[in-house]
Amino acid sequence: MDIRLHLSQPIKKNPITITGSKSETNRLLLLQALFSGISIENMSQSDDSDAMQRALSSGADVIDIHHAGTAMRFLTSYFAQLEGRTVLLTGSLRMKERPIGILVEALRSLGAC
Repeated sequence: MDIRLHLSQPIKKNPITITGSKSETNRLLLLQALFSGISIENMSQSDDSDAMQRALSSGADVIDIHHAGTAMRFLTSYFAQLEGRTVLLTGSLRMKERPIGILVEALRSLGAC
């Protein structure tokens, strides 16, 4: 199965102003990485959002997201869809204990390696 996201119309250049929540920030950071032209105002200054932003802008092969559980899940899917790049996501000892097998199996069933 080949799944592709594409724009049906150009993204307006107006910035998206959010409430400053970590949840909104992380989701929009992911969309910003997928689609150029998205500008975000009033982003969360949380450690999780900082980890997400650093990971998305990193060219490293190993990315440490520390304690950021949402970032781990979003980034696992994000990096799985990038062609020609292999990334190892790591985190704190506690993060390494958290379950992610269901997501990994779902991505593998869609063709991720």
